[in-house]
Amino acid sequence: MQEIYQKLLEADGIIFGTPVYFYNITAQGKAFIDRTLPLGMAGKGLANKVGGIIVVGGSLGLVDAIKDLYFYIVLRQMIPANFIAAYASNKGDVKKLEKCMKSAEALGVQMVKISEQKFEYPAEIKATHIGFGTHTW
Repeated sequence: MQEIYQKLLEADGIIFGTPVYFYNITAQGKAFIDRTLPLGMAGKGLANKVGGIIVVGGSLGLVDAIKDLYFYIVLRQMIPANFIAAYASNKGDVKKLEKCMKSAEALGVQMVKISEQKFEYPAEIKATHIGFGTHTW
């Protein structure tokens, strides 16, 4: 995980992508979220990085996956970009969805433009352990 942490900390933006199984993100996606807990500690945060989302599934559950990933982005005080929710009935179908592929490219462009704005949360609202019961609002 140390190598992944370093890449996350160096990135200006992160796209969270997952197929949707049984109405939500995969177990591997959830494990990733759980394993990034140390990045919520003081001085190691993902705050002010741009976060985008791509979810692909068979319709049901796409919204739940987006909701959970956006919640993660907000808790980490990242700057939310857009999302893509693609319906694909069979494995590999998403590559054939021209509109989806163009939307993914547009998401990347949007994230770069947002990152270039250099937005930062004001210091007085930066949290060191946000989302883990250590702050009163």
